[in-house]
Amino acid sequence: ATAEGVVINLTDDAAYSMFPVGSAVPDAKLVVLMEKVANTIAARQGDVVVRGFTDGRPFHSDSYDNWRLSAERAHMAYYMLVRGGLDETRVVAIEGHADRSPKNPADPNAAENRRIEILLKTSGP
Repeated sequence: ATAEGVVINLTDDAAYSMFPVGSAVPDAKLVVLMEKVANTIAARQGDVVVRGFTDGRPFHSDSYDNWRLSAERAHMAYYMLVRGGLDETRVVAIEGHADRSPKNPADPNAAENRRIEILLKTSGP
């Protein structure tokens, strides 16, 4: 719980990667998980903000850098939530935070920094 609402933090873990390195294509396990999350959020009131993050590795390809990759992962999470039953009109923001807010600042490259967060807003704007 935060001042804004409830943050659902989906963290990458060493035994199961949400996304391949440098990709926004979700692992099948993440698709199943997001459907469950969508059902839970759909049953509650409040606006939704979807946030994507990368770890601290500088990433550059023809398609992505850390900013684009985090934003694309957040967009993919949004699509999975809507596909799972969340009313798309409840989503008020989709945000890419790149590597700027690590969950584990002591280890910027840690897997837990590659994550999706979903804020279920329970307070005003």
